[in-house]
Amino acid sequence: MKNGHESLWPREYIRNFRPKKSLRFAALTWGTRGDVQPFVALGAELLRRGHRVVLAARAPFRSFVEAHGLEFHEMEEDGTEELMRALAKSDGGPQGIGVFVSSQRRLVAPQFRQFWEASEGADALISNSAFTAPALHIAEHRGLPLFQAFFDPGFVPTSRYCMADDRIQDFGPLGNVARTRLRNIAAGLLSRDIVNAWRKERGMKTLVTGERHHPDLLRRLPVLAAWSPQLIDRPDDWPEWFAQTGRFRLPQKEEINPRLRAFMAKGPAPVYIGFGSWGVHDKTELTELLLETLRITGDRAILHRNTVDDRRAFPEGVYVDDDLPHDWLFPRMKAVVHHGGAGTTGAVATAGVPSIIIPAFFAQAVWGDVVIRKGIGTLLVRRELSAASLARALQWIDHPHIRERARALGERARTDRGEAHAADEIERRLQEAG
Repeated sequence: MKNGHESLWPREYIRNFRPKKSLRFAALTWGTRGDVQPFVALGAELLRRGHRVVLAARAPFRSFVEAHGLEFHEMEEDGTEELMRALAKSDGGPQGIGVFVSSQRRLVAPQFRQFWEASEGADALISNSAFTAPALHIAEHRGLPLFQAFFDPGFVPTSRYCMADDRIQDFGPLGNVARTRLRNIAAGLLSRDIVNAWRKERGMKTLVTGERHHPDLLRRLPVLAAWSPQLIDRPDDWPEWFAQTGRFRLPQKEEINPRLRAFMAKGPAPVYIGFGSWGVHDKTELTELLLETLRITGDRAILHRNTVDDRRAFPEGVYVDDDLPHDWLFPRMKAVVHHGGAGTTGAVATAGVPSIIIPAFFAQAVWGDVVIRKGIGTLLVRRELSAASLARALQWIDHPHIRERARALGERARTDRGEAHAADEIERRLQEAG
């Protein structure tokens, strides 16, 4: 056994692992495009290094996953769209947390079944640990290494900070750890009976609290913190096998829609407006608000098709599509108006342009707080959104000092290469496991 081996890998997680040159990874995901895309980026990098990757996701992502050379394991519909709509209708704070947590209980049993199938024949597992708790127990039962990827800062305890009231806060070293622990315990208690029933059926030790990220275990498994240190730097109380990798980026698309290129060439840099899987429940009302905003500011704009209604005609100077590759497009924008998903926030920061974040729920509001602290953008409360308030925000973030801070931060963030850093870390830790 190698020196330091016991301190990292609990024996039950590596008892069936056999090192070899080409490994088969199972990436276990949940949710929307923003949840799936980082694993496609990491999977593409592992594929480039000679490994094999199967990615478990919902049917709409099959073509996206397979286009990057990964194997696809289709999961059944998991209520993601229903959850997004419910979150959009909530207050985004405590009510939103309640909606989110209650939905997790419905997901646990289907995830156990489907992740078990998807991980058949895998040598190691990778999961989005904020939302795929069954992966932890499946890896233990199969005796396989598990890499836990986190895309938001509020799930891994640290004495440096915690997430509270939709922003990063400091309640002192003990208070920060305690608040994160309590949130994880609350989430774990909600599905403890389902988890323990699954474990008991397989002769595994049951859990007392069901804490989703139990600290004694969490600190002995590798963690991939996939956000840029330019936005939130790495806490110094994390163990050295907690790697802050930076954002996982897809290989840049070579073929860009000629219609998009032509639009970009016709005038000054436009504003991008897109809310991902925001679950907007009145797209016509929002479309009218956005068009009125553009009439006020005089900006050209690129609107994501999922954000607006299905009208065929838009004013000159407004481009609407759903084929909008962020890493190519965002550096060419005047500003980006978005929902504050971790991946989108990272992409805008890397592009070096200002953000206006209009969050649908709590985790997205945290990134709004981060861009305000960094002086590279602002946040608008969704339920107070108007054409006038959005126009004022667009005018405000166009100030030279904001644009310069965004440019300088983006220049630093572009060196992250998160997917390569993560793949390096995975290969290094698996060598230790062998």
